[in-house]
Amino acid sequence: MKLLDTLRRMPKRFVAIGMLSLLALSIPATAFAASPATTKCAATDRQCWITLGDQLIAARQTSLTGLGNKVTERLNGKLITSDQANVLRTDVSTNASGLTALQTKLNAETTATAARQDVTNIFLQFRIYAVVLPRDYRRLYLDVAANIDAKLRGLSEQLKEAIQGAPASEQGQLNSLYNDYLAQLTTAESQFDVAQSDFPALTPSNFNYNRPAYEGSLNSLKTAEQTIHTVLKQAGQDARQIAKILKDK
Repeated sequence: MKLLDTLRRMPKRFVAIGMLSLLALSIPATAFAASPATTKCAATDRQCWITLGDQLIAARQTSLTGLGNKVTERLNGKLITSDQANVLRTDVSTNASGLTALQTKLNAETTATAARQDVTNIFLQFRIYAVVLPRDYRRLYLDVAANIDAKLRGLSEQLKEAIQGAPASEQGQLNSLYNDYLAQLTTAESQFDVAQSDFPALTPSNFNYNRPAYEGSLNSLKTAEQTIHTVLKQAGQDARQIAKILKDK
């Protein structure tokens, strides 16, 4: 039966993909941490500071390229939309351009003091590893999760109609599963709202100068992310269980 086949396959397909933690499986944990600098520059060694800065910028550009590639993978896999991809690509481009401009400035410096300040600004102004990559990978993960949520919500009427046509003896169990499925999706919706309200505070400026606000929003986002993961997984399990009961009859 086409309807039951749809109910059986779609939740498994989309939820299985979505429940894979993007942060855990797509990139190593070390991608969020800068490699320790091995070069020690004397305060007056202008060229050493320039060389060090070039190395630090190159590492960050590579990491930003990796994020851009991951966005393209998710877009090509139809797990995110073009609009979602463009938000992340814009942030990658903005940060990459900013680093390029800083590198141009650094390479033109005529004093060690100015070169040293430019190297400091690689961290202070951009916070690629401390802020940008963790934030944007979380946004990518939640974009995927939001689309899975939409897929599950799209099954609601099909599930409801199928349950209404099931034997009376199965109605209690099926409706219990269906109600839980709806409750899980309602929780997910509220947590997506929380997550969206947290992202604006995750900026290099707040990281530098308002750490309590930054940490509070980050912790709230992490909690929302984990809750979304849990409830979408449960909603998918409910939908698959409903499909199994209906198929077996």
